[in-house]
Amino acid sequence: MSQQVELPTLNARKSIGLVFVGMALYLIYLYHLGLSEILATLQSVNPYVFALGFGLALLGVLFDGLAWKRVAIKFGYQVAVKDVFLMYLSCIFLNNLIPSGSFSGETARIYFMEKIAAGSSLDKSSATVAATRMITAIPFIAGTVLGMGYLILFADVPTWALAACSAITVVLVGINAIFVGICFSSTWLEGIIVTILHWVERGFHVKVDRQICLGIVKEFHRSMTAFTDHRRTIAVSTLWAFAAWLSMNLVAFVTFQSMGVKVSIGAIFAVYAVMIFLQMLPLVLPGGIGLVDIVMITLFAAVGVPQPAAVAATILSRLIQLWFLTVAGGLATAYLLKKIERQDPNLRRRGTAD
Repeated sequence: MSQQVELPTLNARKSIGLVFVGMALYLIYLYHLGLSEILATLQSVNPYVFALGFGLALLGVLFDGLAWKRVAIKFGYQVAVKDVFLMYLSCIFLNNLIPSGSFSGETARIYFMEKIAAGSSLDKSSATVAATRMITAIPFIAGTVLGMGYLILFADVPTWALAACSAITVVLVGINAIFVGICFSSTWLEGIIVTILHWVERGFHVKVDRQICLGIVKEFHRSMTAFTDHRRTIAVSTLWAFAAWLSMNLVAFVTFQSMGVKVSIGAIFAVYAVMIFLQMLPLVLPGGIGLVDIVMITLFAAVGVPQPAAVAATILSRLIQLWFLTVAGGLATAYLLKKIERQDPNLRRRGTAD
């Protein structure tokens, strides 16, 4: 069995079709709300202030990449800042177009790290991604708690909105607790891998070398356990993760500012926590198109934003954080694949032979 991770395959026709379905549902919803008021609000946007959102979105990706790079260094990798930035953009691209609960994007990060960084191995590459995933969850959970605190103490919001945000907070903490347990408990992880291999063998009628798989799992567990000793690295990486999370939230803040609408940053924390949670789920629609937008509009309206402004802000922030970053991620993916091909001229020939 090969220890190489394959880049997730994108079914362009299916993804484009689902994008059109999501957009059609979203446009019907906007028409129901009243397009004239929404368009009037969009026309009031200050383009110079709004343009800051594009820079903040790219800074957020860069900061996430720096958090990952700091972790990768402790695993013995030497990788350029430019490369980790492009890898993170590629991760966003695949997560948005292949709904899989972030699995496709994380697989892409492992793939590119193995192909580009010197001295790579599957267990270490996987460990860098898993460790970074746990670190980036810290500001996300902290922001969710801050947002909930704001809604409870200072905002007059409907009970259903508080209940929804509270439920997402509990689920989020639970998911991350389970993820940490899987990463640091070899028994849990080996049990999961054995179960997956059992169903793979039954479903595809293939024989998998379990010793190789379990050997990788054991090396991964040792790498994760050893990483906990690098406290300074964890602290610095966490600071970068907080910077990335704040940059992402500031995109919405700047968007509201460009329309002259005052919205508390605490309310944005709460709404964005829900948005990120929904984007993490393996939804059918790429990037949660339509569903995430409608939920954001509903929650912004629930925290006191006038509905036309809530709709306009959602359209503009998603223009940056979904459409712009997806296009940038597609370009980054193409660049990285070309770079790998230049490093290994036989790659295309081997792929054709396979």
